[in-house]
Amino acid sequence: MNFIYKRITPVIILSAVIAFTFSIAAQAEVYLAIKNNLACSACHVNPIGGGLRNDFGRIYGQTVLPSKTQQFDSKTLAKLTQFLTLGTDARFNASYQKNEAETSKGFSTESAQIYLHFSILETGLSFYVDEQVAPGSAINREAFVMYNFAEKSSLQGNYLKAGKLFIPYGLRIEDDSAFIRQVTGMNFDNSDNGIEYGGNFGKTTVNLYLANGTSQATNNDDSLLYGTRIEHLFPHFRLGASAMLNDGDHQTKMFNVFAGTQWRNIGLLAEVDYINLEAANTFTKQDISQLVGLIEMNYQWRKGWNFKLTAEYFDPDNDVDENEQTRYSFITEYTPLSNIQLRLGIRVKQDIPQIPEQNYDVIFLQSHFYF
Repeated sequence: MNFIYKRITPVIILSAVIAFTFSIAAQAEVYLAIKNNLACSACHVNPIGGGLRNDFGRIYGQTVLPSKTQQFDSKTLAKLTQFLTLGTDARFNASYQKNEAETSKGFSTESAQIYLHFSILETGLSFYVDEQVAPGSAINREAFVMYNFAEKSSLQGNYLKAGKLFIPYGLRIEDDSAFIRQVTGMNFDNSDNGIEYGGNFGKTTVNLYLANGTSQATNNDDSLLYGTRIEHLFPHFRLGASAMLNDGDHQTKMFNVFAGTQWRNIGLLAEVDYINLEAANTFTKQDISQLVGLIEMNYQWRKGWNFKLTAEYFDPDNDVDENEQTRYSFITEYTPLSNIQLRLGIRVKQDIPQIPEQNYDVIFLQSHFYF
């Protein structure tokens, strides 16, 4: 795998994002939303995506994604009563990883979640729970009350949430190990207690939120997390941006731009993040600025088959030269039957030579069950 370049400069990442965003104007995972030019709320109960699927999302996962469609009714399976709906995701891995220091291989339960949605009909009120049951002990990822303003035509699709929730920030891709999810902390392992308002203005969605502060060990009422996310769906592509301030003892500021487009059977998406960590340098007490980027291409070869190619970039300190990290992935996704998907992937990560354990190659096979 030596043919892969060790480093990508920030200029290349930024140029690539701008190029594909403006030159091609011709969740389920994000690429599926981009392919169909839909918001995440089209398929998920949680308007910002991820977790329990709604009726449309279940039908899509049962009939459109797989090579062969099963005959059972996924809607009937998920709806326990007229008030209560159940869903699940479970991912199991077999992997082989090698770096300069060691080789590891084995099996693991990547994650297993159970979702419950209790809805009081004709009131707009609902209660949603996302519980991780494996690996390890049970962990509550989300638990919030949501009020949907759907009965008021002028506020169709608008909502208000309160409780433990995922912060709406950037592209909510499934891969939590991606730099844009790992470095920013905006991933499925890191929810927060707070409130969120979502506004729907035609093809534009706006999220505003206030929370305790995702990375804070304790709740300090003098320092909170504030942020917003905005996204607009154009006829042939989408463009969005996020901004977040974590007003702790050492402020963290994050900004990003993200975009996606579909051209024939090829879907493209990208995100670039700028992070400023106040007085984070241990020796100089100066701010540290970081740059993170992702470019992903999906090629849907035929029904049930998708090929994914990603390139990632992370500069942990813009003031330090030759410290960049890159990661490349090629993943084959095969959905043979409704509600089951198989993934075969190869990943190469390049860090500085002084950290050999961070320079590794991985081959993995994953099974994903969902409904």
